[in-house]
Amino acid sequence: MLRIRTYGKWIGALLILLILAQLSLPFLFQTRRMRAYLLDHLQKSFGRPVEARSFSMDILPFPRVEVEGVSIGENPAFGREYFLRADRMTANVRWLGLLRGHFDFGTISLSRPSLILVRNEQGRWNLEGWLPPAPSKSASATIAYGPQSPADSGNHLQKIEFDEGRINFKTGDEKRPFAFTNVSGSVEQMAPGRWQLRLEAQPWRSGVPLQSTGTLQVRGEVAGTSARLQPAEIQVHWDKVSIADLFRMLTGNDFGVRGAFSLDGNANIGKPADGEPVPPGAWKFSLHASATKIHRWDLTERGDNPGVSLNLKGLWDVAAGEAHADTLTLDLPHSHFEGKARLKTAGMSDWNLHIEDSGIQAQDLLAWYRAFQPDVAETVDAKQLFRASFALRGFPLSWEDVQISSPSGELRLPGYAKPLRIGPVLGAAHNNFFELLPVQLTLETPKKEAPAKPEKNAPKTAIAGASTDQLEFRFRDDFLAGKGSLRVTGKLDDAGDFFKATTAFGRTLNHGWEIAGGTSGTVTREWDHGVANGHWSGSLTFTKAQLQAAGLNLPLKLDDARLDWKNARRTATIARASAFGATWSGSIADAPLLDDSSGNNWKFQLHADHLDATDLDLWFGPRARPNWLQRLLPSLLGKSEASAKPSELLRRVIAEGELEADSLSIEKIKLAHARAHVAFHDLHLEVRDAEAEWAGGTARGSVSAVFSVPPKYEISAEVDRANLSELPWSTHWSEYWSGTATGKIHLTTSGVGRDALVAQLAGTGELQLKNLELRGWDVEASMDTGTLHAGVSRWAAAEGEFSIADRAVHFDSLTLENPHVKTRLDGAIDFTQDLKLTLAPGAPEKRGMKSVAAPRLFQLRGPLEKPVATLEITPVAQARKQQ
Repeated sequence: MLRIRTYGKWIGALLILLILAQLSLPFLFQTRRMRAYLLDHLQKSFGRPVEARSFSMDILPFPRVEVEGVSIGENPAFGREYFLRADRMTANVRWLGLLRGHFDFGTISLSRPSLILVRNEQGRWNLEGWLPPAPSKSASATIAYGPQSPADSGNHLQKIEFDEGRINFKTGDEKRPFAFTNVSGSVEQMAPGRWQLRLEAQPWRSGVPLQSTGTLQVRGEVAGTSARLQPAEIQVHWDKVSIADLFRMLTGNDFGVRGAFSLDGNANIGKPADGEPVPPGAWKFSLHASATKIHRWDLTERGDNPGVSLNLKGLWDVAAGEAHADTLTLDLPHSHFEGKARLKTAGMSDWNLHIEDSGIQAQDLLAWYRAFQPDVAETVDAKQLFRASFALRGFPLSWEDVQISSPSGELRLPGYAKPLRIGPVLGAAHNNFFELLPVQLTLETPKKEAPAKPEKNAPKTAIAGASTDQLEFRFRDDFLAGKGSLRVTGKLDDAGDFFKATTAFGRTLNHGWEIAGGTSGTVTREWDHGVANGHWSGSLTFTKAQLQAAGLNLPLKLDDARLDWKNARRTATIARASAFGATWSGSIADAPLLDDSSGNNWKFQLHADHLDATDLDLWFGPRARPNWLQRLLPSLLGKSEASAKPSELLRRVIAEGELEADSLSIEKIKLAHARAHVAFHDLHLEVRDAEAEWAGGTARGSVSAVFSVPPKYEISAEVDRANLSELPWSTHWSEYWSGTATGKIHLTTSGVGRDALVAQLAGTGELQLKNLELRGWDVEASMDTGTLHAGVSRWAAAEGEFSIADRAVHFDSLTLENPHVKTRLDGAIDFTQDLKLTLAPGAPEKRGMKSVAAPRLFQLRGPLEKPVATLEITPVAQARKQQ
């Protein structure tokens, strides 16, 4: 009992002592001497200068020191910035060291630390020399004589823990954009000079938005950094990484690739190898990287999106700055590559890759193509095995010892019962010059069904047989110079098959048009400084082909036409083609645009045998548009504009040139040998320098049309010495009228369709007539006698103005002249071919003569075919007669 009381007194005294010590510690830690003492112990523990904002210490339940705003200085050889900084540091103090009268730190915890890792020009890191090395065996075995110096009590860190940290990187004085954030884990001393790593972090890059960079985990054991981390073994695991963020971190750019990336690696140094000699200071590594669900950013993820798996095994000699992968395998779902690689890690510019053997399935190539090309038909399938070996080297990229071969293969396309046959493939490269020997593509297609002769118990149709389409490809490229060519030669019984095939691969080449019929020829694409900078040359010949285009209601028939490419320009030479109700010949060529407008600038020189406005309405009019037009519009305008109107095609046309026609019919107007300069741009049509023969004379003029909503038209014309008897007013017009006419006219109208155009038609004009005759009546004698006289009326000349409005031509004071008398003509001729003309004696010419009201008026009424003449006594003359 006495012993218990004695122990109780000691325990109570110890508790009182601890409580008193805890209460006095805040005052003690405010003294300069105590701060200097603690900073000195921290500097010994970290091996670097240490600064702190404030200190505090708790004895109960366990002794620990808390340091606010701690900053560990940098080695001057690596810069002037801090090495490690933390908002708070908590250091556990060992009781044994504390009882001996000094601080011996055990576990140190860092809250929100920030570490800067610097690599100098000599390739050394500032981390080296920080963690304590393993004790030297030779030093421990040495017999000491004389008095011994006291053992160093500093630098006894057992474990360092951290959370919510950040690791930044520098090369010399240059800050790198890479960093690790949300760093957590620990570094624990498992044995003297042996440290165990457990780290987790998220990669980060400044100035780039990142969403899914995954979590990087590092596990392993290393020696002290003074021993250059040797021996060491490290495992790395990185998964759930977005490929888009991976490219953003590595390059700062988004290349539009989506998918998932993962990485697993193992590296060790200073450990004995099993049967393989390892150079001193070299890391032995193995690496496995994989990417899955790879596709373009704007395409929906598919189940057949490709993936790739890479495995590397080799050595990394840090001192020599060189890494060797003696084992390299690259696997795709159906393909396999084997080879080896070498990389100079200093500068990353000197490297080489040698693929010794590979088997590449066309199925994998198609999957990669489909992952990055939209609208590829689901039924497209390829079967072919390629064997290849090659070597890649350095920057710029250099190819060496390339060999590629394949016996044959097939390609299945939608709409074809039989596959397209791909002939043997053989290619090789030497001295960076690659050449692919001609590759044959053949497709046996059934001909279209033709009507058979009617026979009893016979089928209604008969198949004419089968035809074979052939294409030959030849490819050459100088990898270093960036020069090369692709030559395609072939013959197709139906050119539409080629465009259907390209559409099946998601590459619609015929935007807004379709062609059917035979074609043959050769086209070559040559490039300099890369394939993208190339241009096409060659020619294609079309025979008995039909071209359907959005904006046209009927197909163009190309009986004999040739399309040429030269110096990046296209020229169509038409020997014979049928379109717009006429037979055409001439040429059409594209010319470079003078501004940044979209579309093509076409220059043409065309000749037609006959053009009729009625046929043009059948080709362009909205009432005659067929159903296939809506099928062509999406390929012309794209999906976003699939509901746009067919006139959108015309908006994209820029054309200018000379147009000739042997004859041109506009309603009843017949023009011969017509020619004009025509320009079309942005739905604006300009016809200049137009000239034609009309009614025995000559007509010249211009037309301006704006195809807005509604369309607007403006016409100016001049007519010289036209024969009145040949004017197309009516069948019997020439039986009544003759003479020559010269004049000017200006017309405006708007609307869609004939009725709307006629209703809005308005205009003014000037008219000069010579040798005018009106057969059937003697107008002058009839007005003099008051009785209709049969005969012929003649006037030497006539002059005046007219206007067009309200569906009629109005004459206002048209003066008809004879040597001794003048006659005034007023009235109108409407568009229904009804006459309302009035002829009256003109005003006297001599001065001083009083104006006498015309006693009688000669009137023509009724249809143009058979007008009716009447005489009317004026009211003034009637009054005089009654007097």
